[in-house]
Amino acid sequence: MMPFLNPNGAIALAKDRLGGLLLIACCLFAFLWATFHPSSYSAFKHYPLAEGISWQLFVNDLLMVLFFFMVGLELSNETKHGVFRTKRAIVLPLLSACAGFICPAIIYLFLIGGFASPLSSGWAIVTATDIALALGLLSLCSRAPVSLKMFLLAVAIFDDLLAIITIALFYTTSFEVLYLCLSVGITVLMFWLTRWQTKRLSPYLALGAILWFVLLKAGIHPVLAGVVIGFAVSQSGCAFSRRNESVLQWTVTLLVLPLFALSNAGVSLAGIFSLESVIDPIAAYIAIAMLIGKPLGVFGSVWLGVRLKIFELPEATNLRMLFALSIFCSIGLTLSLFIGELSGLANDHYKLGIVVAALVASILGLICMHFATRHGADVLQVGGDQ
Repeated sequence: MMPFLNPNGAIALAKDRLGGLLLIACCLFAFLWATFHPSSYSAFKHYPLAEGISWQLFVNDLLMVLFFFMVGLELSNETKHGVFRTKRAIVLPLLSACAGFICPAIIYLFLIGGFASPLSSGWAIVTATDIALALGLLSLCSRAPVSLKMFLLAVAIFDDLLAIITIALFYTTSFEVLYLCLSVGITVLMFWLTRWQTKRLSPYLALGAILWFVLLKAGIHPVLAGVVIGFAVSQSGCAFSRRNESVLQWTVTLLVLPLFALSNAGVSLAGIFSLESVIDPIAAYIAIAMLIGKPLGVFGSVWLGVRLKIFELPEATNLRMLFALSIFCSIGLTLSLFIGELSGLANDHYKLGIVVAALVASILGLICMHFATRHGADVLQVGGDQ
């Protein structure tokens, strides 16, 4: 029997489920739009808002800062009072992310015959996790404990950091070392302010805006500035009220993430399901590497760590939940498509593998999570501030 939820908890649960459904609906709509009317979808994505700023760029590089700001706040809260308050608890998702990054790449390279293959430039496609879609799907599982969401959040963030490093090292033609050093310096300055308990919000926002610009110039995705700002603001004890945090969560869940999905998930399915695309082995290689490699790396590292008694499972979770969660990590979609564009592969047939992996992982992950949490009503945790 499901435990009683207080009004705030019930509202938070409804918000997450509504946001997850809206996110999936936007992904499906983007697929259909790009398939049946690709010209208008392309015009929508590249609609110029200002000189050099398209609608898609505005969503990806500016609006998504709000999402990562919220991520920074949540991670900071968990390091102070929640599931990541000890260093050991942080190491587990870090190792899971690293294993989940390495295993799919190894499987993909094995399938294509190593780096000598002309398909080797696409090895990083299979390493990505779409953090927004994975969290959106997990939010549909009402019995999943909050600690599970935080674990997925941490794994996905570490995974994104690895993906960004990979893009910078292997897929970036120019890398600005000066701006990279400046970004490190600004980040250090922000955390120096937190040590002095600077409680005014304006210095963090000003430094965050500068950090965003410097990261952009350095060739690193600027939305990472949001994580730094959110973490620093929370650590400093700034007067960022629960009401402001709630408004931010609603805005991100019901506006920012759906717009991100609508602007990025539009892959035309007309061409990639052609006979030529289906028989091209790269689609199968991509799908196999993602669907097997991600769970093998993420869940395998958790299982091994727990088995050897090096780590403990996140609070109120079990191995079945962690296995279902590892399947969600196979959803690369937007980030995988982005890396695919940079990889320089001869054709777009790899997109079929990304789409198939995302669809299979979404359905299989939801089914596994349903059964994993079906008898776990006692582990439901819904805080009033979630």
